[in-house]
Amino acid sequence: MKGACYTLMIVALVKSVQCAIDPAEFTTDFWEDLSLSELEEATNTFENLKTGKAKNVIMLIGDGMSLATITAGRIRIGQKLGQNGEEYMTSLDSMPHSGIVKTYSVDHQTPDSASTGTAFLTGVKTRSGLLGVNGAATSCDKVDANKVTTSMEYAIAAGKSAGVVTTTRIQHATPASTYAHIHRRSLYSDNKKGPSERNCDDIAMQLFKKRRDIQVILGGGRSHMRPIGAMDEEFSSRGERFDRRDLIQEWQDDLGNQSARYVWNKAQFDAVDPQTTDHLMGLFSPYEMQYSLNRNTDKGGEPSLAEMTEKAIKILSKNDKGFFLLIESGMLDKAHHQGRAIYALEEFHELEKALNVARSLTDAKDTLIITTADHGHMFMIGAGGVRGNDVFGLSSSSNNPRKALDGKYYTTIVYGNGPGHAAKSYNKNAPRQSVQRWQSASKYYQQQSAVPLSSETHSAEDVIVYGSGPMSHLLTGVHEQTHIARVVQYAACLGPANENEPHCIENSGFISGTLIEENLLPRVEKDPRLFDESYGGTPEDDV
Repeated sequence: MKGACYTLMIVALVKSVQCAIDPAEFTTDFWEDLSLSELEEATNTFENLKTGKAKNVIMLIGDGMSLATITAGRIRIGQKLGQNGEEYMTSLDSMPHSGIVKTYSVDHQTPDSASTGTAFLTGVKTRSGLLGVNGAATSCDKVDANKVTTSMEYAIAAGKSAGVVTTTRIQHATPASTYAHIHRRSLYSDNKKGPSERNCDDIAMQLFKKRRDIQVILGGGRSHMRPIGAMDEEFSSRGERFDRRDLIQEWQDDLGNQSARYVWNKAQFDAVDPQTTDHLMGLFSPYEMQYSLNRNTDKGGEPSLAEMTEKAIKILSKNDKGFFLLIESGMLDKAHHQGRAIYALEEFHELEKALNVARSLTDAKDTLIITTADHGHMFMIGAGGVRGNDVFGLSSSSNNPRKALDGKYYTTIVYGNGPGHAAKSYNKNAPRQSVQRWQSASKYYQQQSAVPLSSETHSAEDVIVYGSGPMSHLLTGVHEQTHIARVVQYAACLGPANENEPHCIENSGFISGTLIEENLLPRVEKDPRLFDESYGGTPEDDV
């Protein structure tokens, strides 16, 4: 029996909900019963490992989803449901397998989304700022010789359908990691090209050239696809392509039969019938989509991440050979950069809801689902908060806050650096601002940070990877981020290095993860990859 919840009204603007702790939690039996239940679940999980071939692969990326983000996000969701929050279980927490991956890039302790996306999609680490190439591709003329193949490209070659879903622009680093090969992640369109980059296709052009291979494209980024000066459907933004090509119109002209749809608003998106649609491109903003908290202010309306996930899976799953789908909660990263924790945790909740949809629409017997982050952020939760305290509230309790040594209140959530510098000034001698309850409850509040920066930064910490479905147990342990790509390709039999694995061959005698006869089939060695670590460079900022 859960503890009773009570509501306190603090001033006129803030509502704080706290629940009494279940008296059973003060007994030994409660925790022994809980631990035995968890042990039984873990035992059953490892006794029934799914070791067959993955027909489908779904990767959900929480951009900047650090461990602290997961913890705070879990509490936030639980509190929205009227619980204390700490005991809540998200859809991530119920994934059967998990591990830890190291996020550093070849040249940086603290990585960006381009190098990390390349790592978990190709199995090759690279420099910060590079997409789909190894670390030797430091200029346009070196790209072709140093390309590395992504898991999505291997899936397409195997006859599978493919899709990319994001809340950022579709040309941004993480979604672009599935299809682009470029020496500079900021080349969203050709208007950013320098004289030496004429022979390198920009990211939007690379996406357009794969229009027949990628069946679902959902996110923002209309301006990068339109000729310079072309007006946007709902904002004052204009197209920016110097080559004066309208890639959206060309996409429609090339695929424009009854089974291909381009949409830019919520009503058009809702009207798309997955059963009669084979290609869908939905671009809902000139650049990034709205934060989920601001979605109702969008002129044309935007679908949620969960809604886009559902539509994508229903379209892609019509392919008997399976599909590969990447889903990114990209605005989580943007919120952290702005030092706005309430926005960030709502974007975490968007990812959690999308994962629920993905799991409900697929079968763990043939679908490998991986949920992870590309990198962390300088985001922290703790500061002595009591059980059930408002995750955005004052510490140690919003109802009975504690003062720091400077005699001022402080919040449970803080950032290590960023625009919410404690003094709200770049004057290092300025006193720390006092925080009031009504301030910390505002969605616009920027949590205080120790170091004043115009934009909060990524962290160098490891991130968690969660998995369910075929071969997901291989994610267990501490690994390089490149291990994720290897597990995906091994599980789904993608690429020449895996095509002769026992579970990839029909009638091979491979049953429930074992061969009927030992050494029945030969194993092939993995193809060598070009990789050079002897260089330096400057990354693009992931903002």
